[in-house]
Amino acid sequence: METFCGSRIAFLHGDAWRFGYWGMTITQGLSMVILVLFYFPPKHPKGIPWDQAIKHLDYVGIVTFTAAAATVLSGIVYVQYLPASDPRVIGLLVAGFACLIFFGAWETLAPLKEPLAPTRLFTAHKGRALTAPFIVGFVVTMFYYATNITWPTMVGVYFTDATTPPHIVYLLATVQGFGIFTGAMLLSFLGKHIQHWRFQLGVPITLMTFFGGILAYVTPAREAYGIAFAFLTAMFYGYAQYLSIAYIQFGADQIELGIAGGLAGVARYAGGAVAVTLFETILITTQTKYAMQHVIPAAEAAGASPTVAQAVLAALPLGAATLEKVQGLTQAIAEAAGGAFIESYVQGVKTVALASIGFGALAIVACCFLEDIGPKMTPKIEIFLENDVQAKKNKYH
Repeated sequence: METFCGSRIAFLHGDAWRFGYWGMTITQGLSMVILVLFYFPPKHPKGIPWDQAIKHLDYVGIVTFTAAAATVLSGIVYVQYLPASDPRVIGLLVAGFACLIFFGAWETLAPLKEPLAPTRLFTAHKGRALTAPFIVGFVVTMFYYATNITWPTMVGVYFTDATTPPHIVYLLATVQGFGIFTGAMLLSFLGKHIQHWRFQLGVPITLMTFFGGILAYVTPAREAYGIAFAFLTAMFYGYAQYLSIAYIQFGADQIELGIAGGLAGVARYAGGAVAVTLFETILITTQTKYAMQHVIPAAEAAGASPTVAQAVLAALPLGAATLEKVQGLTQAIAEAAGGAFIESYVQGVKTVALASIGFGALAIVACCFLEDIGPKMTPKIEIFLENDVQAKKNKYH
């Protein structure tokens, strides 16, 4: 949503979009300088020398997992432009899942000194320590990206047009951000008082799924409902997202926080990548199919010839200025075809919202297998920074 808002601002100010990239570049540069000057990480928690740690990195696992993720996601993206039976789509998906299977077998069977994803962590406590939280973290992020597709589409197609004042667009663009912020703050202030951490994760995920799914009910005439549901699903997402990360990191001992933190990142970013490709495909496929089936008949019913109706269908995605150039266009044809075109997005958004419920349900089921992390929610620290006054308490120095 923030990207959508930023894109609108940049579009209205010509080359001003460049400052967005420069701002990020400068910020990242300053962050790197601060990290180098003030961050003194502890030595390897297991006492492994730096050169030995580099030597024993799981390079095969890194390459195969990267290849699996890249090819599977590419195959999903190609479905937006090619039939699912196209050899390129099938080839990418088969190659990607083959790499993923190899990666799993490699991590399980190979005699690795420093595996990328140790099997013992995923099987600990019958999967309740790390596997269940990992699934939750993966799916919660997927759900966020589902609403990050549905709500901007609603804002851009349902509730605003070229004549809408920019400040209205920007206000609508903040709904999700304020929702996530509210959820994060509620977790920060109430979490330690409520306790019962499994319920604190399961309940927000359930409500996130409910309000995200009910976005399917929103139409261009129900803007107030859309704002409310988008805010609420984002709020419960904000609550669940940060707690799910804590759950994943508590799935390993403190000496393996690096691995657990890396897996938390994989859950977030892989879940996000899968969600974007999957839900974008659902939206585009459903919207395009509906538009092709209904826009032309609607235009012809309003008096357009087949040629004019085809031209209207081609012009609608390009905006009002292009539509006005269609020869033979009348107000009645424009309204009828435009209404059918907007309805195509309503159907696409509805399908995405309903599809997201299935993933939310998977996260809810995974919550039933979570362990109680209450005993771990203490101020106890086992690993200290090297410039910390407690650095000498590190077991390996």
